[in-house]
Amino acid sequence: MRRFLPWMGAALLLSACVSGPSRVAAVPPGDGVPIQLGTKHSLHSALLDEQRGVLVYLPPGYESSSERYPVLYLLDGDAHFHHATGVVQFLAGNQHIPPMIVVGVANTVRTRDLTPPAHGNFPVPGDTSGRSIAQSFPTAGGADRFLRFLEEELAPYIEARYRTRPYRVLVGHSFGGLFALHALMNRPESFNAYIAISPSLWWNEGELVRGAVKSLERLPAQERFLYMSMGNEGDGMLNPIQQLARTLEQTHPERLAWRYSFLENDHHGSTPHRSLYDGLEAAFADMRVTEALLRSGDLARLEANYARLSKRLGYEVRPSEDTVNTLGYQLLASGKAEAAISVFRRNVELYGDSANVHDSLGEALEAAGQLDESLACYQRALQRGVKAGKVHPAYSQHVERVLWKLSPASKPPATPATASDKAP
Repeated sequence: MRRFLPWMGAALLLSACVSGPSRVAAVPPGDGVPIQLGTKHSLHSALLDEQRGVLVYLPPGYESSSERYPVLYLLDGDAHFHHATGVVQFLAGNQHIPPMIVVGVANTVRTRDLTPPAHGNFPVPGDTSGRSIAQSFPTAGGADRFLRFLEEELAPYIEARYRTRPYRVLVGHSFGGLFALHALMNRPESFNAYIAISPSLWWNEGELVRGAVKSLERLPAQERFLYMSMGNEGDGMLNPIQQLARTLEQTHPERLAWRYSFLENDHHGSTPHRSLYDGLEAAFADMRVTEALLRSGDLARLEANYARLSKRLGYEVRPSEDTVNTLGYQLLASGKAEAAISVFRRNVELYGDSANVHDSLGEALEAAGQLDESLACYQRALQRGVKAGKVHPAYSQHVERVLWKLSPASKPPATPATASDKAP
């Protein structure tokens, strides 16, 4: 059965959005029902000796599936949870990233948790008071203990309660960006991908930058990913991250994929949203399926992209059922029925419990004149639809149509169905 991917429905979406006042007068059922973005949780940390609050977002369809998901750990979660979950849902819905669980880590003593110990009498850039970092931030220095909390207490708490993949993303802004780079350079095995947004690398006069080459020699065998960004925030913020980017460019650390973006039109407060979007896209770059690839029907190229991505991530990532189906229908529309059959057969291998993939294979076999096998596929689609409680009218119509073709003496069904009849 043909389905539309998000980019295919632009015209339909536009027509639905253009409406006058009379079109919105009716109040739909369920009006006033709250929209839920996530749930709040609290756990006691023995390492920090305090209660810690977390916000948890689950991807659409989590409750009705058995799928496992990567987890994004979001520092300053109470401040960034709303926009971050929107970015994740949007990118996943357009198949630029896999669906993810988002864990927003709420703050208690922010400076304590997100900063390494302050050394010496290094000043804060731009501070003319003469005070050192230690004097300006007397609670600083708890980054290592907080990292242990994330790795030894919070992650096991999440992984015991939710279906997760062995892939963790850490996202931090400002001091949180400093913390993300501190984690990468001191315990790189704790997360798989690090997104450091406007990181305060001036801390201890660029200590992390100076030690980057030696620190990154400790990277584990599985590749790590780093995305860094900086807005137009002045030399005190910009110079250290530019130096780090130059160092990475010159030394090419093994087992580290990285990217740096200078966001000229953003300031310190506006960098998180754009950076999260760009950072996640970069981390899962091989997952992005262009319209040209979809229209090409090139299954081998699509699967090669996903094979590269799976190798980088350390777990298998498969193209979605709808993506593979779209390739098949492009081939079928071009008159390449045998090639379409091969693509639809692959979708059956990947998603055999789905009624839709059997129905689509049946359409291609029917187009190729292989009616007996087509009928068997349509019947399997109908059976799986009944079992799942989701029987599309097209399933039974397809069975009737092929039965008629196999029995010429019978009358044709009153309204024969086609693939277009099933499009939403």
